[in-house]
Amino acid sequence: MRIIRPPRRSMNASNQAKLFFKRFYIFIVLAIIYIPLIIIILLSFNGQTEKGNVVINFDIPTAENYIELFKNNEFLNALANSAIISVIVVPISVIIAIITCFGIWNARNSYINSIMGMSKVSVAMPEPITAISLALLFSTTVIPLGFDFGMFTICLAHICFCTPYAILSIYPKMQKMNRNLIWASYDLGYSRAKTFFKIVIPYLAPAILSASAVTLAMSLDDFIITHFTKGAGLDTLSTKIYTEVKKGIKPEMYALSTLIFVSVLILLILVNKLPETERNK
Repeated sequence: MRIIRPPRRSMNASNQAKLFFKRFYIFIVLAIIYIPLIIIILLSFNGQTEKGNVVINFDIPTAENYIELFKNNEFLNALANSAIISVIVVPISVIIAIITCFGIWNARNSYINSIMGMSKVSVAMPEPITAISLALLFSTTVIPLGFDFGMFTICLAHICFCTPYAILSIYPKMQKMNRNLIWASYDLGYSRAKTFFKIVIPYLAPAILSASAVTLAMSLDDFIITHFTKGAGLDTLSTKIYTEVKKGIKPEMYALSTLIFVSVLILLILVNKLPETERNK
């Protein structure tokens, strides 16, 4: 039996545009996101004028902006402060999150819902409100004890707002854990502590790494909470960038942005590779 197909209708310009958008809209979105980053990377390899402005000349790439960036002692001090804060904040936040997730894993649903609900509220809370509340809290508790706004209060503030992110990153993995693994460990003579470090921690390793990456990014990226709790005379990477940008975007900032982008990209690749390795084992 011969099937007679209707003739194809010619597509007008409007239909062609819709079809193009349906097929390539994800590439359009990615282009909007990454083209500015690519431009910043290209500008970071341009030279400077005598006034310190960037020279748009892609023919002769130079590392002058990177050299000037690392000659800036104020930037190096801010970078060192951010590194110290991250080294303190990330482990403490992740450890608190691991203990919390393991604790509520066997708890009643009411406790689980309360902890997870408070974590989600903390994440959804606007940062200015969190910053003001932490500043007021430190003014009435930490400052009367003889401390001053500075590194100590920044670390406390970062632990407070980073821990909920770590909890939300680790608990979904904790939920998938088979309870029989715990009972089997007890039957084989492992103590509770040994079971925790030999069974639970290796199982949660991908989630712990993801939580560490998220916590590190949040700590390095935060400006508002850091600004409210840092006091005078102390700068982190985020507050230093804000101070420099207020004076006008210098060429060194292009180099800094490039370094941050490349570092985050490498970190994300490493984080995504670990779960893939675990699945292939």
